[in-house]
Amino acid sequence: MNPNHPANNVERKGDYLEGKNIWLGVTGSVSCVETIGIARELLRYGANVTIVTNKAALELVGEKALEFACGKPIIKEITGQVEHVIAGHEADLLIIAPCCATSLGKMVNGIGDNPPMLVALTCIGAKTPMIVAPAMDKNMANSDIVKKNMKSVTKFAKIVEPIMVENKAKLPSKERLVAEVCKMAGPKSLSQRKILVIGGGSSEPIDDVRVISNKSSGFMAKSLTETAFSMGAEVDLWLGNATYSIGEWINTSRFETLTDLKKKVDKIEKYDVIIVPAALSDFVPEYTKGKIDSTKAITLKMKKAPKILGSIRKKHKGPLYSFKLGSNIKDSELLKKANVLLKNSDCVIANYSDAMGSESSKAAIVDKKNTKWITGTKNNLSRKVLEKIATELT
Repeated sequence: MNPNHPANNVERKGDYLEGKNIWLGVTGSVSCVETIGIARELLRYGANVTIVTNKAALELVGEKALEFACGKPIIKEITGQVEHVIAGHEADLLIIAPCCATSLGKMVNGIGDNPPMLVALTCIGAKTPMIVAPAMDKNMANSDIVKKNMKSVTKFAKIVEPIMVENKAKLPSKERLVAEVCKMAGPKSLSQRKILVIGGGSSEPIDDVRVISNKSSGFMAKSLTETAFSMGAEVDLWLGNATYSIGEWINTSRFETLTDLKKKVDKIEKYDVIIVPAALSDFVPEYTKGKIDSTKAITLKMKKAPKILGSIRKKHKGPLYSFKLGSNIKDSELLKKANVLLKNSDCVIANYSDAMGSESSKAAIVDKKNTKWITGTKNNLSRKVLEKIATELT
């Protein structure tokens, strides 16, 4: 790739695919117009992207657009360079997105009559990690033959299920597809680990229509879960109030009140690690049935809320990471408050209230031996926290 090509200047989101050769197969589904975005998203995580396509795809999306997307000439035919053979040696992962119904059948039956299929068959033989993202009409997707082929493909590739919209089996988001690539071809430092993240804010009812809550945006929970997934973990998220949307590939369940959360904790499964960036209520208002008259001023009676962390500690014996939020205090005072939480936590991430709703933070990672300050994006903080966890679990 020419160093001055715009593909070299995409805004980076991470380095999970740094130095990885990702081959992107494009087949004749109209969803191939999404391939340009997929290629660019792969570049944002450091991948070296090679696009290989068939004639049917090039009738739907321009060759120059695909070349622009990855920053180098695409493979549209097999030449004396035996490109498919090279793929078997070079590719760290092959993703076919979109994969039409015809291509599913060809892979299953060993038919290599076009470049993407030759590359696929070679990669199957080389045991290269593969992701297949089908896209087609709903009726095709529902046919017994296609269902049988999909099941057969799972013997050598990860199937990313399509999204059913407008009677069509459409590609999931480029973010979802690239998250799967990162998980399969990335660092894998949390592979086979099961992690629970509890995030967002809780809401406590005043009456039937009003609640007391806080400014939690859920961004820290979003960052931790999506980063852990990209590092190979199996991730569950329990989420309260949040203004940020969570990737649809994250297994998410919701809670509203502390009572809701306590019920979930009482039935908690076994996890390798639990991380609690949630902004949970410190006080619970006295509840009034119905709707309080809004024409008069009121005084709310509040009682101290129970602390959930102790309940989690009783159920979970593995690493437990919690968060402590401070406001208008010195760093030394924030660290004192964080150390109090080490009674029930193995590590505390301490930060300030100005981080709420922001994508950046100044935070201290505090355990019983060390304190390390981190300044920058919450994505970077998440990576540092999860790398620490990966080291402890080794």
